[in-house]
Amino acid sequence: MTTRNHRILCIGETWHGSDARAAFAALRRLGNSIQVIDENNYVPTHWKTTTGRVVRKILKPLFVKELMSDSLRLIKSFQPDMLFVFKGSWVHPNLIGFCRSASIPVLNYYPDVSFLAHGPNIPKALPLYSHVFNTKAYGVDDMKAQLGVTNITFLEPGFDPELHQPVKLTDEEQALYGCDVSFIGTWSPKKEATLATLIEALPNLKLKVWGCQWEKSGSRSLANFIMGDEITGDAYTKAIRASSICLGLLSEAGKGSSSGDLITARTFQIPACGTFMMHERNPEVLRYFADGTDAAFFSTPKELIEQVQFYLAHDNERERVAANGRDRSVRDDYTIDGRMKVVLRWLDHYRDGSNGN
Repeated sequence: MTTRNHRILCIGETWHGSDARAAFAALRRLGNSIQVIDENNYVPTHWKTTTGRVVRKILKPLFVKELMSDSLRLIKSFQPDMLFVFKGSWVHPNLIGFCRSASIPVLNYYPDVSFLAHGPNIPKALPLYSHVFNTKAYGVDDMKAQLGVTNITFLEPGFDPELHQPVKLTDEEQALYGCDVSFIGTWSPKKEATLATLIEALPNLKLKVWGCQWEKSGSRSLANFIMGDEITGDAYTKAIRASSICLGLLSEAGKGSSSGDLITARTFQIPACGTFMMHERNPEVLRYFADGTDAAFFSTPKELIEQVQFYLAHDNERERVAANGRDRSVRDDYTIDGRMKVVLRWLDHYRDGSNGN
């Protein structure tokens, strides 16, 4: 834990289960005074209709202006030691510039594959931050090469210890969420193809898929297994817990990114819930979980099918691996608290005059 009590002004989403909310709560648990500006109070990100999206686009400059106005007001009254921005789609570069001119360090914790696909503010603002922590290892070099960001470090995502844990389920919850295999995450063509191949090979598999944008799926094979919209917060944890196997499928490369995902927040959240994780294999994820010991991994659709068949037929082995994954997550401190300790060490160094580098 940091030895100082910092005043930190945070900007990000605070809906229950969001990674931003988890990070802010961790900073508070670590002994800091926190004020939070919730982006969703300014920007209605859940407007799904065409009309809502058009209106949001028209009013976007007003939303950004209001967020900046309230941020400046809080900076003057709260006098933070740092402005901590989670992603920052709606944070105008002028706000970063104001803080830097007032000798207030501004830090960005960036969680996405692409930094060019989420509006114009992000690529304009990122080079202005005092430091950027990127949850994608490849994103460090991408931001350096494409945006000229120099003060940047790789920092993994982490699980929320208040939310991602082995909760007990009622019979009703087990019936609602229970399945052989689940995937919880946003649709993409690669994920759709992987899941369609799995269910076509194992048509009797009890599969459940939750997440955003799955209405885009054109697979007839998957149609009966898509549960609907995203699932978050306590329901997300319970859906993981009710699954015999929870999949860690990864997103493809995005606009401006040199790679697709290698790890995600889900990589750490699934084992933390005490559930068996089957994850796409790559060298980076194997730094955190041992293959066949803490989780299972696959490189091809054929291997995924074989692994699912094996572990569904061997309950004891599956439960052993799941328990090891939970133990590894706790022992090696894959919590969001552990990640925020790195942020606070940076802030301590900055305030000591070393500018955090």
